Amino acid sequence: KRLKAEVDRSNRYKHSLALLMLDIDHFKIFNDTYGHQAGDEILRTLGSLLKEELRTSDFAARYGGEEFTVVLPEMSVPGALIAAERIRSKVAGHVMLLSRSQTTKITVSVGGAVFPEDAGAADELIAAADRALYAAKRDGRNRICHMTTVQEL
Repeated sequence: KRLKAEVDRSNRYKHSLALLMLDIDHFKIFNDTYGHQAGDEILRTLGSLLKEELRTSDFAARYGGEEFTVVLPEMSVPGALIAAERIRSKVAGHVMLLSRSQTTKITVSVGGAVFPEDAGAADELIAAADRALYAAKRDGRNRICHMTTVQEL
């Protein structure tokens, strides 16, 4: 609902709106190795890292499983790529505490799309960012892919 409202606002005022979709790389393997409680801690930590990197006008939400979305109002393609790289880099460099004696690092793949360049409605924006996310995963993970660079299979 919030994304649709932001798309409507962006359309009304002729502003760009970026949507990032993030997926934790190899999260199933991580859960299988360390357990679901550790996986839950990783999800909470990722949420905190996202909050640290976002402007007050931005918002992040868990999309499902190990996927998160980040909505960046009034953000063009170059700005969205910079924001995505800040997030990707921060996550990759962060040591996550699993217990008093156990730490780990994770990486995320990020797909991005921008309204109105890549999509004309909220559902189309989600689909475009999702295609870009899967291209980032296909191309090696721990990377960013913008919708305009996605090669259709």
